[in-house]
Amino acid sequence: MTVQSTLRRTLLTGAATAAALVVLLPQTAQAGGMDVIEVQPYERVEINDQWVMGLLPEGNQNYVVSSPASFDAHIEAAKNYPGSDILPDSISAGVYGEDGEILLLEGSWRLADGVPFIAVTPEGQDWGYGAQPVVLENEEGWGTYYFDPAAWQIEGVDTYTITASDADGEVFDEIEVSLGF
Repeated sequence: MTVQSTLRRTLLTGAATAAALVVLLPQTAQAGGMDVIEVQPYERVEINDQWVMGLLPEGNQNYVVSSPASFDAHIEAAKNYPGSDILPDSISAGVYGEDGEILLLEGSWRLADGVPFIAVTPEGQDWGYGAQPVVLENEEGWGTYYFDPAAWQIEGVDTYTITASDADGEVFDEIEVSLGF
């Protein structure tokens, strides 16, 4: 059974933020940050064989994630949607899973300056991986990201922490996602 879960938001503050920067970010950089993918509106971004992503100029932080076969229909439908419209300096997240395992993490971000570094940390690890940022050409202040655990040979994980940092390395948002019910 495939599931898209509700998310629990956690904000880092004070000493926890400092600890996260010391522990998470240097090790995450070792795992490999991703270069930004710039796309045209409605352009198909291949995530893997199962999923593709596309960004739309209509609405606020409007994007789709779908199967390759459903992409065109989902793009047409999303042209009538308002988008995510998330708060400034924040991220959103979506999770797709099956049989107690997260198969794809995706979401959008909104940040006035630059593209954030988004780290994805599997439960039980003290370091994370860089998620792939995607932006529309000639559009600033928002974009999307995705993380395919299989590409990193991560299996059997049902909980991740997604941490977004600005260009100065300051954490501005964090979300824990889980398939737990």
